[in-house]
Amino acid sequence: MAVDQTLKIGLVGCGGLGARHACHVDGMAGAELVAVCDRARDSAAALSHRLASQPAVYDDHRAMLAAQSLDAVLAVTPNFVHCPIAIDAATAGAHVFCEKPMALTVEDCNAMIDAADKAGVFLMIGYVRRFQNAYRAMKRLIDDGQIGEVRMAHAVRLGTGPPGGAEGWQLQREKYGGLFSMYSHELDQLTWMAGEVRAVQAVMRYDEASTNTVEESIFVNLEFCSGAIGSLSSSRIYPGGSYELGVAGTAGAVKITSGTGTHLTLSRAGEKPEHLTFERNNGLLDEMAYFFACIRTGERPQSNGIDGRHTIAISLAAHESARTGHKVEVTER
Repeated sequence: MAVDQTLKIGLVGCGGLGARHACHVDGMAGAELVAVCDRARDSAAALSHRLASQPAVYDDHRAMLAAQSLDAVLAVTPNFVHCPIAIDAATAGAHVFCEKPMALTVEDCNAMIDAADKAGVFLMIGYVRRFQNAYRAMKRLIDDGQIGEVRMAHAVRLGTGPPGGAEGWQLQREKYGGLFSMYSHELDQLTWMAGEVRAVQAVMRYDEASTNTVEESIFVNLEFCSGAIGSLSSSRIYPGGSYELGVAGTAGAVKITSGTGTHLTLSRAGEKPEHLTFERNNGLLDEMAYFFACIRTGERPQSNGIDGRHTIAISLAAHESARTGHKVEVTER
């Protein structure tokens, strides 16, 4: 593909996050949002009316794919329909940007990866924190050996939610998956910083008085393939909220204590901690620009289907561990 070719983009899912992606694409040079699709056609029409490009409106993604010649499709829908949209888009020859989490099962993840590979298109998963300045700086410090060999990594993200989504889909495990859907950013950060996870042991609590089938709180202990250990703590009922992502090694530690992605602290033995501040960038815009650049240059995207699948595999192993009370190995086939 010529680097100066205008990419024709289709969006599936016109809710809050989909609308944000649409506005970003609408203002990008070298990309044109030519179609928007939502099961609720009125939502797609309202979004189209707001955009300068006035994209065509659809309520069925297959009809959109049949009518349009698209270079890429953005899947920004409820989690349980990511898989068929991604497969259909890839089969139609379009590159796929899929919001996190990738899918609800490893089997669906594999089907999405296989469809993209067979069609010769890219599949990128929307882990936006990989494009936020402080998180990128944290990754560089670790990769540059500033904290030595990684020994421990942990993430804490506690707060209210999930909000429920249209028709309460985020409260239904068969559509949402579980709290890993809300906190899959943290799982991705842990594996991005510390490597693949080989086994987990988890406990989870549900609200037995509610019809909500998604957990209230989860605590997951992680064993990394490198020999490092870690944990993820998450809750939708913790009042006030709390956040921390930290990685410790043989020579020091680095942590972020705000989800805004602007501050981090680097600590090394015998030295005064360094508090580093970064400009708050638009990670959603930057990740989309990166995805489009990959399409033009042929460079395989980071945060691809392999990474997305690993996060799902960890999450499913955690659910199995909580159910059985045993440590569970992470498997991806």
